[in-house]
Amino acid sequence: MGLLRAILCGVLLLPASLAGAQAPEGLLTREQAIHMHQPPDVVPEVQAQQVLVGVQYYGFDGAVHQGQVVIHKALAEDIAAVFAVMRAHRFPLESVLPIAHPTILAKGPYGLSSDTNNTSGYVWRPGVSSRKRSMHALGLAVDINPQLNPYRKGDRIVPPGATYDPAAPGTLTPDSPVVRAFKRLGWTWGGDWKASNKDYMHFEKIPPGWEDWVRQHRE
Repeated sequence: MGLLRAILCGVLLLPASLAGAQAPEGLLTREQAIHMHQPPDVVPEVQAQQVLVGVQYYGFDGAVHQGQVVIHKALAEDIAAVFAVMRAHRFPLESVLPIAHPTILAKGPYGLSSDTNNTSGYVWRPGVSSRKRSMHALGLAVDINPQLNPYRKGDRIVPPGATYDPAAPGTLTPDSPVVRAFKRLGWTWGGDWKASNKDYMHFEKIPPGWEDWVRQHRE
């Protein structure tokens, strides 16, 4: 992605050469966002495929905020495009912080906490109700406003206490411009899963050519 296009999309990729650079106040460097505060079993080769994407978004206060998403390098342009759609439609987000950000870490080890409405991508963990690594662990998934777009399987709701009200701002529905934008780019939405197992916050995509890599690292 060229620098001009990055600026127009409101996204900035921070390459490895800038890993030690000082990030703007409140934001993280690539080194901090991808390599700090990781579980002991994290795989360095997976981390090496991640990039840090700077984004702008509307908060629930109506103001524009700066955020960051850690995502697989093959999906960085998709993230830029979807966030451009969010801004165009003023789709509100609570926060957009890497899981390694101190604000998220304060709520749970390695940032794993249900007490957050944070929008994020990469996080090294297994899938919900699964022994396989989550698509998030490979940087191939994004969760958006979890408290408004919960995971539901039978009587189980994650995050606990979350509610799904299609009329509430920040909620994802089949007609949402955000959902449509992700789908146009080839992403799968958890809201389309079978009725007994919905994950409204969740989008995932395996980039073309990365299928074997995904199989290798999900086990």
